[in-house]
Amino acid sequence: MSAILAIDIGTTGLKMAVYRSAVDMAPQKQYAEAYHLNIYNRGLFADIDPEKWLAAFQNGCRALQPEIADVEIIALSGTTPALTAMAENGTALYPAILMLDQRSRVQAQFIIDAIGPDYLFEHTGNMPVAGGCSLASILWIKENLPDIYRKTATFGHSNTFFAKWLTGRSAIDPSSASLSALYNTVKNDMTWNESIARACGLSIDRLPEIMPAAASVGVMKNEIAHKLGFRMPPQVLIGGNDAVLAAYSAGIQSPGDIINVNGTCEITMVCLQRCIPSPAYNVRAHVSRARWLTLHVMNAGGIAYDWFKKTFCADLSDEDFFSRFIGDAIDEWLAKTNEVVYTPYLMGSRYSLEPLTARLEGLTAESTRPQILAAVIKGLCDYQKKHLQQVSAFVNLDHIIHVTGGAVNEALIKAKQKWMWPAEYRLVDQSSMRGAALLGFDYARARNERSF
Repeated sequence: MSAILAIDIGTTGLKMAVYRSAVDMAPQKQYAEAYHLNIYNRGLFADIDPEKWLAAFQNGCRALQPEIADVEIIALSGTTPALTAMAENGTALYPAILMLDQRSRVQAQFIIDAIGPDYLFEHTGNMPVAGGCSLASILWIKENLPDIYRKTATFGHSNTFFAKWLTGRSAIDPSSASLSALYNTVKNDMTWNESIARACGLSIDRLPEIMPAAASVGVMKNEIAHKLGFRMPPQVLIGGNDAVLAAYSAGIQSPGDIINVNGTCEITMVCLQRCIPSPAYNVRAHVSRARWLTLHVMNAGGIAYDWFKKTFCADLSDEDFFSRFIGDAIDEWLAKTNEVVYTPYLMGSRYSLEPLTARLEGLTAESTRPQILAAVIKGLCDYQKKHLQQVSAFVNLDHIIHVTGGAVNEALIKAKQKWMWPAEYRLVDQSSMRGAALLGFDYARARNERSF
């Protein structure tokens, strides 16, 4: 079986691993590197220099020697939108605008007014919002950085940027294109919506080619392959959105299947057999054919725990806070009524054009750190509970919730069972990267079948 290199371009860090077996899916060797985001202008702007992605990838290739030499297929998993304006040669002309960004609320409202909510839902399946909508970010660049806009040859996402750098060809997959306000998500037919682009003064010639997640963009450039230690230039698969690939790796394929992803953001997804839009959540095309996923995002998932530690528990080490303190707070307050209530919009809301903020209410002189933390955890659980209640009205939810991500542990799973949704929770490790590797094995299998 071919050696697969899976690359997960995350919001706050890059992970990569070499896989050789599609049976146990255990990585032969892996690497992870964190990087810092740019969060500024009172928290309204959130972006990252794509050069940080490339530096982490190159460091990873060196760390994964000698296994990297045998890699024949690379598969990408990427944070999206991570809207990146690229020159003709693929160079990033401006930092990638992340899903946490809120600068383009005016532009998102313009799209809604110009196109109309009914048309947007009927074709794109989503309502434009700041950060979570590529077109809104594109229009912000057009209005505020006209020189950058004029020089941009392609507007793409993180996997587009990587594919262009590695192969010289621009591409994107449906799961990544779904939240652009430009993709025909409802039909999921690999086409951009020319009517929306034209109404917003954008030519689809400046958008990447759409191809299935397991399709090859091409082979890695010889000079890059030689420099990074690959014996032969590998095929590069466009891959997909990191959350969707987490769902793919967990076997989320049937209507009603559920996965809860806990990273920088917390995301709950439910599998659908048809696109069912709502202003209360997003819809993404699955990497599997004829399937869609609801996408209910809390911008400040893991960020909320980091904020709490920095603000209330600076005296604790990371190990003590995440391994002991969180569990103790949950054990103390799981069965008690908590008068402290947390409203969780620490990084705003993906589903509101208004700048929502977080709140802690019910505090008294007797409120304790564990009590406040328990309120934060319950507030995050309540937010996801509302989504599952809504979706359960039109699809039968499975009794298993797959849970993944670096911002979850057994104590938090216990809290989710009590406060989010009563279910059997199954922990899945490294799932976005694993999902990308599965695409690689799918491609290798199909290639081998064609050769006979």
